[in-house]
Amino acid sequence: MRKVTAVGGAAFTLSMAVPLLIVAAMLTSAVALANPVDDYVSHSGRDVCAALDKAQTVADILRFNVTIRRQTGFSLKDAASAIGESAATDCPWQMSKLNQARDSSAKPATWPDLLPDS
Repeated sequence: MRKVTAVGGAAFTLSMAVPLLIVAAMLTSAVALANPVDDYVSHSGRDVCAALDKAQTVADILRFNVTIRRQTGFSLKDAASAIGESAATDCPWQMSKLNQARDSSAKPATWPDLLPDS
């Protein structure tokens, strides 16, 4: 194997490293700008689906919403968005359950929607 020690070799090595560093910087900044709700969904979406599988009533879903709020510090609206986005991403068969909860006539006007705006 030939060892590259000439000045041109160092320039070639540098020209190969720069694109890799640029890509790494772009990916790092993308992660830094992520939305906390989206991060929660990507990390906990399957757990949300498991909880939705167990939910039998609108009250179960609302209690789960409050649980997420307490665990994460999200607002009730953001917690509800996390539930809706998780269902849409990881368990779309649960969307009808969330739609029923959202459309429930027993829901006070101050409760947030359980589904993200479309």
